[in-house]
Amino acid sequence: MNRGKRPFTSVADMAEHYAVSADVVYRKVETGEWPASRIGRMIRFSPDQQDEIERLVVSAGARQAPKKDRITEALLKLTA
Repeated sequence: MNRGKRPFTSVADMAEHYAVSADVVYRKVETGEWPASRIGRMIRFSPDQQDEIERLVVSAGARQAPKKDRITEALLKLTA
């Protein structure tokens, strides 16, 4: 019985959770951006790895927000 523990997840699960393709998940694992466990050729994400990825995604989102604002601001200046 699995009481309060999250299971290991697959690449497909992570892709669905973050609304990206499986190729993006594989690329992030291959470059070392996302931690993962390999079981033979399979890639799985432990609950601890899932937590780490969540922190990475949240912190990356916070850093990228100003870039979008600067792009929008620049486009508004060009059209004015």
